[in-house]
Amino acid sequence: MAIMLVSTLSLVFSSCSKDDENEKPLNVADAIGTWMCVESTDTSYGQAHSGLLVGAQITIKSDGTYTSTASSFGATGTYVVNENTITARNNSGDTFVVKVTVKDNRMVWEGTASTGVKFKYVFNKV
Repeated sequence: MAIMLVSTLSLVFSSCSKDDENEKPLNVADAIGTWMCVESTDTSYGQAHSGLLVGAQITIKSDGTYTSTASSFGATGTYVVNENTITARNNSGDTFVVKVTVKDNRMVWEGTASTGVKFKYVFNKV
């Protein structure tokens, strides 16, 4: 499974809520800080795997870099924000594109890794 995780984010959700209809661009300042994954689903080849990243942390920094305890994110990486989308590259050179929503102390990532693995991660601010 570790290999699948590395593939997942070689590196923040399907939602039908009314919030999506009135989405505002991500305020990067809302995402800065340390976050712990409390829910995760990775889908590859039609199979969903839940909970693989629960307990992992990511620290998003204002200088466009991040650090993480999840090997699939890479220990370090960089990111660029465009509207509600983050494009990130980990220290191994793997990339992922993430739709990010932040509300209060909860952040949700939905996206697809460069390997084609789809994911949804829910984080709480630490």
